[in-house]
Amino acid sequence: MKSNKRFILFIVIFLGVMFVVEYNIPKKFVWKPTFSHLDKQPLGCMLFDSMLSSSLPEGYKVVDKTLYQLHQEDSVHKKGILILSTDVDFKFLDVNLLLKMARKGNKFMLVASDFNEELYDSLRFYCTHSKFDFSVLKEQLSSDLIEQDSIYWVGDSTAYAPRMFRFYSSFCISNFLRYDSLPTLTLMQKDKQQSVNYDIVAGPDGEAYRNYHPGVAFVRSFGEGEIILVSTPLLFTNYGILEKDGHDYIFRLLSQMGDLPIVRTEAYMDRKKEMMFQQSPFRYFLTKPPLQWALYLTMMGIILFMFFTARRKQRVIPVVSAPENKTLEFIELIGTLYFQKKDHADLVRKKYIYFSEFIRKEVRVDIDNQVEQGRMLDRLSKKTGMEQEELRRFFDELRSTLSDGSTVTSKQMKYYIDKMNEIINQI
Repeated sequence: MKSNKRFILFIVIFLGVMFVVEYNIPKKFVWKPTFSHLDKQPLGCMLFDSMLSSSLPEGYKVVDKTLYQLHQEDSVHKKGILILSTDVDFKFLDVNLLLKMARKGNKFMLVASDFNEELYDSLRFYCTHSKFDFSVLKEQLSSDLIEQDSIYWVGDSTAYAPRMFRFYSSFCISNFLRYDSLPTLTLMQKDKQQSVNYDIVAGPDGEAYRNYHPGVAFVRSFGEGEIILVSTPLLFTNYGILEKDGHDYIFRLLSQMGDLPIVRTEAYMDRKKEMMFQQSPFRYFLTKPPLQWALYLTMMGIILFMFFTARRKQRVIPVVSAPENKTLEFIELIGTLYFQKKDHADLVRKKYIYFSEFIRKEVRVDIDNQVEQGRMLDRLSKKTGMEQEELRRFFDELRSTLSDGSTVTSKQMKYYIDKMNEIINQI
């Protein structure tokens, strides 16, 4: 039993120490773009959404609804709709609804580093696409020469003064190619000296895109509304909102929504990455074959352990003997002790103590009280049927023997004890 308690105590202390160690270990950042409002990591949007909710006067909220659901929910009031993702994959019906809602006065901001063919054909633009690689950013940060891109505000100079924003090139990996024949308003543009300058760039359909500008944000007007395209989604994250130039960069672009309430929908995010963020950490084990087999073997071991230990274990039932009565043995031991010591007076004295306590409880008199001796003898005589004179002589003789410390013979001891037993038996 003691070993079990020590083992449990050891386990509790061990778990406590491990909890303290794990709690104090610096948390590692996960540099995976999720754009989820539940993700606290650098490329999530929990802090981003929180700051916009408290900063935008017209209102800001995050929903998980498609354009069709937003249109059905409220098709009267105009709103600004923000979509963040690494790639926006709109279907044909989504693009038609996007243009329909924009013509009615709604404003859209599509922030992604890649768009699908439906948007390319409808809005007549193309976006160069590169995937974010944290190892590249790590190499840049560890090198002596940190490579950064310069992004300039080239929008309405009456609203904002010209300004340059500096970001790591890993966060500005995509640029826009566009037709000059369509009306556009460029908002943000990269430094031309830092980008390859082509007179003619071949588009995805083989058609030439002339007058290439390395833009990162521009506006297409449709009816009463606008569609704003931004190619830097990694800056619309927790990291971007905390970057030195990031918050000003984000709010300048969001100001193109005007005084409309902004709704950010997560219905068009990269669902695969979002599911990896929201699901159990065991999902990572299942993606690695060695860890996958380790997890399977562990589960099989637990099942086998439960199977073989679920049966009730048969234990030997111990034979419990009846408790022995040691009273007689104890009395014999005490009697032998007194017999060897031959201290008869002490034995009479102990018997007298027991006798006086018995009389006090049963007869309600104190035989040691000399003042009320007459009352005591009268009541005791009535209880026992013995003469008062006989009782007086016995008590006087017994008190005298015990008080003067005289030696008591075995014959006297037998007389005193038998007499006290006789009185007890008469009551």
